[in-house]
Amino acid sequence: MLLSLAICLPLALVQLPEDPGPYPAGWQDVIFTDANYGQGSVRARIHYPALSAGQNAVADSANGPFPMTALMHGWLGSADGLDTIANHFASHGYLVASIDTEKGLFPNVEAYAWDTRAMLQWTEDQSQNPLTWLAGMARPGDWAAIGHSMGGGTLSLLVGIEPRVRSIVGMQAADADPPGPGNMANFSGAGMWIAGSVDWVVPPATVRKWYQRAVETNRRSYFVVQGMGHTGCIDNPANNEPMPGAQQQLVHMRLITSFLDAELNGNDTAYEYIYGSEYASNPPWSIEQSCSRPILWGGKAATSNQSEFGVHGVPNANGVFAWSTQLGSTQTPFGPSALDLSYGGNTNALPLSIEGWGSAPFAFSPLWSGTIVHFQAAAYLGSNGALTQPISLQIP
Repeated sequence: MLLSLAICLPLALVQLPEDPGPYPAGWQDVIFTDANYGQGSVRARIHYPALSAGQNAVADSANGPFPMTALMHGWLGSADGLDTIANHFASHGYLVASIDTEKGLFPNVEAYAWDTRAMLQWTEDQSQNPLTWLAGMARPGDWAAIGHSMGGGTLSLLVGIEPRVRSIVGMQAADADPPGPGNMANFSGAGMWIAGSVDWVVPPATVRKWYQRAVETNRRSYFVVQGMGHTGCIDNPANNEPMPGAQQQLVHMRLITSFLDAELNGNDTAYEYIYGSEYASNPPWSIEQSCSRPILWGGKAATSNQSEFGVHGVPNANGVFAWSTQLGSTQTPFGPSALDLSYGGNTNALPLSIEGWGSAPFAFSPLWSGTIVHFQAAAYLGSNGALTQPISLQIP
């Protein structure tokens, strides 16, 4: 079943990750001489939250700074071929630096990785200069990078040279030569890989290799989207596949926007849009995942009686779910909880699935109506485990 039919119709009034965000999206083409890494002349297209939509629109620095992500096109692609998803991410409050080099028949993928690093650094440098149009737009801290096909494979070279890239998304990611596979084996950030079931250019088995290599990645997930081909993320995607091209773009927007919201903004509840039964009923994707940095999501579809919550850990892990009406500190085997459990309680051990995650409805006390209740979980395997971020939820 297509995504819109499966999850959008009963939730017509809900703002979903694939819906346009609260900001108009502006964009500008830039050419700069790399003063940091000696890459010479570098071309890029910068997409950003703006005061109005369109080319050369005034950047919305008053609501900045914004987290930054690179966007890397595939073989024979270009920055303007990813405008739709780039503008979508900008509308959700992300500064998107879309690289526009190595577009020829024989690209140099090592140079491509260095160009992308130079682009990210240049964008941040411009943001720190009050005299530029990008002044105040880039949030200090870690970066993300999203790559399609060749760009997805080149992520493995980028993370080997740029430690600030801590969240990556490979869209139908092609394989890469050494040192790419070794770099990915040592990457300790968060990673998502998206494959299409009818992608004959980069088959799912090739994309899955990146997931399998990422053994140190603290949150990793691999999605196979049924009926999707190779070009579902680009402008003018193919329409001769089981899933229409426009629908394939929406799937990318749903998955990646949720990932960015969680990993760049610390909003783990965004994962409910991917895993929660209210928002992903009969989804068109299958999932593999493993999270040594565990996840708790829930509350987006809460009623006064209950909410669905999900806990993610490593395969075959167990989970413990706790709640309290007061924040505080309670010592646990996995460190201090953010909850004062003298005002709450916790479940018994909950076996997670063979893939390390599970979800279930949790009934609210009638006394909680109209109050704020706090939730937290732990995921553990044997004596090794960790706590999730807490969720504070206004009970309807």
